[in-house]
Amino acid sequence: IAAPRDEMLDIIERLWTKLQELPQASALEVGAFVVLLLFVATFLLMIVLCCVHCCCCGKPKYQGSRVQPLRDA
Repeated sequence: IAAPRDEMLDIIERLWTKLQELPQASALEVGAFVVLLLFVATFLLMIVLCCVHCCCCGKPKYQGSRVQPLRDA
């Protein structure tokens, strides 16, 4: 069983090989790479926007209502 670090290095090495072959790749492979790149960029942008919205907004959107105790008259 390979260690997680070795598996990650193997994936990075295969990706680097594919990137080096990209200038000689067919139009279909280049198009698939661009679509995959746009998907990853969109995903990362959505994560950043979510973090900015949740962490930087001054007022929380869903705040529990505060119930006051009933006072006897």
